[in-house]
Amino acid sequence: MNTICCRDRGNSMEYKTIICPVDGSELSMRAEETGAYISKISGAKLILLYVVEKWYRSADVITDSKEWKAIHEGWLNEGRELLEKEKKRLEGNGVKDIETALKDGDAAHEIVALAVERNADIIVMATHRYSPVGKLFMGSVTDKVTRHSPCPVLWIFK
Repeated sequence: MNTICCRDRGNSMEYKTIICPVDGSELSMRAEETGAYISKISGAKLILLYVVEKWYRSADVITDSKEWKAIHEGWLNEGRELLEKEKKRLEGNGVKDIETALKDGDAAHEIVALAVERNADIIVMATHRYSPVGKLFMGSVTDKVTRHSPCPVLWIFK
């Protein structure tokens, strides 16, 4: 197995687990490709993560009706399908050790929680690099993840 090392808090570090949040966007696919590259040359496990944030963001209007349950199940299925499609695509490109994870909730919180749970060595994620004003109104998942992550975060941007 090849070893990729980086400087993190003065210590050398080998990558064993990589978390890569996905959303189906072109920028997200670039992050996946970077995570896949690191996985292939290091032998690290690549975990593709899809967070169904719509349900969390809709909490104030959600009821326990069968219609809302159907909508929620549709969002979960959308995530499952994307994860399966991307897993197959990356396996076809030679990535050997891939897992998928589907979570419900705040994206930043779920990314950091999975990194803690799986003892991740790095998170590879897309960022749109919002302006300070954009961050004020929309927030930045990447900023929140970077501030709270237990491991380094590699930003992929245009």
